[in-house]
Amino acid sequence: MNVIDWILEGDVSVQYLTKENLLGFEKCKIASLRNKILKQGFGLELCNIQDLNTYMWGGGIYSPKYISTHYTLLELCQLGAPIFDKRFHFAIEIMFSKMWINKGQVRPYRHQDLCVVAMMVRIASHARFQDARIDEMVDYILEHQMDDGGWNCAWERKKKPKQSSLHTTLSVLEAFDNYKKNGYTYQLNKVNEVIPQGVEYIFSKQLYLSVRKGEVIHKDMLSFPFPYNWRYDILRALEVMSSLKITYDERMEGAIDIIIDRLDVFGRIKADRKPPSLMNIRYTSTNKLCRFNTYRVLKVLNYYRTHIYTDYLNKQIS
Repeated sequence: MNVIDWILEGDVSVQYLTKENLLGFEKCKIASLRNKILKQGFGLELCNIQDLNTYMWGGGIYSPKYISTHYTLLELCQLGAPIFDKRFHFAIEIMFSKMWINKGQVRPYRHQDLCVVAMMVRIASHARFQDARIDEMVDYILEHQMDDGGWNCAWERKKKPKQSSLHTTLSVLEAFDNYKKNGYTYQLNKVNEVIPQGVEYIFSKQLYLSVRKGEVIHKDMLSFPFPYNWRYDILRALEVMSSLKITYDERMEGAIDIIIDRLDVFGRIKADRKPPSLMNIRYTSTNKLCRFNTYRVLKVLNYYRTHIYTDYLNKQIS
């Protein structure tokens, strides 16, 4: 048994993701496997805690974090779940009706946070939700790109930020990745134009370092929760870059090395401590080998360090 075989002993969702993104199965060949995500394992657990009278999770739309409707839908996206039917679309409609008002102007002098808008675009795209408000959200994201190529939730503060936020920029890239893959076409040329600009902003930080001091921006950027929320980390960044097929850049070298250093001899990674917040499910206990993050690391290595990826596949777990 190698590391792929080991991952495939996990939840049906990680089986599906591995077969799609590491083993290269055609979507039609694993459609039945994907459909099982909502019928067993973690996906079923998330379905079972949805209130079918209100179509919400956690009794709220954006909060409580991170068991609300917004974040549970995001969690289902991370599992690769096929959230295409009415129970999920009703939840998205409720989320849009409360969190996207007047083209984003949720208060007289305040617009919706850009990272929140990006996450809504990601969720809606993943769910193949069709609504003109998605176009409005895409316009909003494109109109508020910063001069350095990224995005920042604080764009409208009176003291305007001088640079983008890694957190917000990453959420935008993940949204546009889902937007493209699920066949959305509105403003697609512009979306394709700004993606490399956002990536370049992340590269300018070598994914995790302060430009001015050369120090780690925040220690949490080197921690890899699963599922993740809005917070940036280097594994999330590398995963979306591999998904977008961004060409290797030497400025990602340090981040890749940090991740490799955390792998065991067979290519597996342990789970980090639980974030200080509510969670629907504890997928892997702290310091226990984590199949989801192992899959995600291998996805990155398969694209950017193919020889190391192959070496891990050739090792038999004893």
